[in-house]
Amino acid sequence: MQEPIDTILDTTSAFKLLSDPTRYQILCLLIKHKRGRCVYEIAEDLHISHSAASHQLSKLEARDIVCRYREGQAMCYQMKNTPLTKNLKRVISIFES
Repeated sequence: MQEPIDTILDTTSAFKLLSDPTRYQILCLLIKHKRGRCVYEIAEDLHISHSAASHQLSKLEARDIVCRYREGQAMCYQMKNTPLTKNLKRVISIFES
């Protein structure tokens, strides 16, 4: 039985997101910190620039994987609770165990 094209595109898109080391590390960090992290914290934790963190977070937000919220002057992000993010967490847990 052949998978519907939408399912195939969604699946490959999700794996493309995970294929970038920085995005993968961001997702691992956000899984660990369920309440979310601010961009500057993510940048510090991963030893990357603020702009690099923001760039990757915007890609994750565009795919509806993370949502942002303001904490004072800082922009913060946390993982959304969707079927896609639940599946991404499962996939990550396979490699992180």
